[in-house]
Amino acid sequence: MNYILSWQDSAHNTGGVKAKKDAEFFLNEEGFISIKIPVGKMQKLLYIMFKLPFILMKIKSGVIVVQFPTGTWTVLELITRCIKKLSGAKLVYIIHDIETLRYWSESDNNRKKEIELRLLKRADGIISLNAKMTEWLRSKGVKAPIENMRIWDYNNPQSARKMEEYNRTVGLAGNLDKVQFLKKIPSDINIYIYGPNKESNYPDNVKYVGNFSPDLLPLKIKESFGLVWDGDEINTCSGPLGNYLKYNNPHKLSMYLSSGIPVVIWSKAATAEFVKNARVGILIDDLNNLNTKLNNISEDEYKIMCSNAVNLSKKMRKGYFLKTALQNLIKQL
Repeated sequence: MNYILSWQDSAHNTGGVKAKKDAEFFLNEEGFISIKIPVGKMQKLLYIMFKLPFILMKIKSGVIVVQFPTGTWTVLELITRCIKKLSGAKLVYIIHDIETLRYWSESDNNRKKEIELRLLKRADGIISLNAKMTEWLRSKGVKAPIENMRIWDYNNPQSARKMEEYNRTVGLAGNLDKVQFLKKIPSDINIYIYGPNKESNYPDNVKYVGNFSPDLLPLKIKESFGLVWDGDEINTCSGPLGNYLKYNNPHKLSMYLSSGIPVVIWSKAATAEFVKNARVGILIDDLNNLNTKLNNISEDEYKIMCSNAVNLSKKMRKGYFLKTALQNLIKQL
């Protein structure tokens, strides 16, 4: 038997929570049994210390999937140590984020980086987000078998969007306190934004639509393209969050594509090559050039992108990319 550790996060309306729930859902479809950690800080701690060890001692083979990161570093240390010492199963990570790359890339706090890397090296196998992240893991001495997911799947309850008139508008979904570049967006670009933590004032061409759950959001986006961009600047993706796009699989990318919506993505993003090869969007270096790019797309070219996105969405809604990566990884363990 194979298992997945089920950790209940308290946050709502965020891509990170949605991604973890979807991963568990798709693995349950593959026959993985959820080991459900209860809600509540004290309940979690008591369960991990006193109940989880007895559950693990009964598991003699197979794999136990842990979504990385889970809880605090102390909690993850305790959980993974127990899995390795008490069970006969292999420890497999599905990586969601690497904090060294996301927040600490410019930090001198080497202790946090060392803890994270030690935990990463503990795995018997890893599902990495993409080839760029895998390259980084190998450069840090991670030797376990690694398979690349390439893009997040998305359990999307809404129907894929039907082809609509190409109106050259752009939508952006996400945590809006992380997208400071919106204050500098060129005035000739109409952009519609969705998500929590909106600013009190935006330029007139930036229009706030609302904050919706990840399941409802695909129904609300009406724009021609979904934008994948991060950081403070419009001429490049800058700062820690912008740099993180070079390694990360943005969950908003999967939300757009699983809805049949083509994307505009930074050309240096780790997922840009995937978008290019699948012919589901536009790669761009500088948002100052966005209107020119949009105007150069013909109706027929846009229809092809939409059709490709709809076909891709059928795979993403079934968990194709995660399931395939995991199946290939298990063969190596």
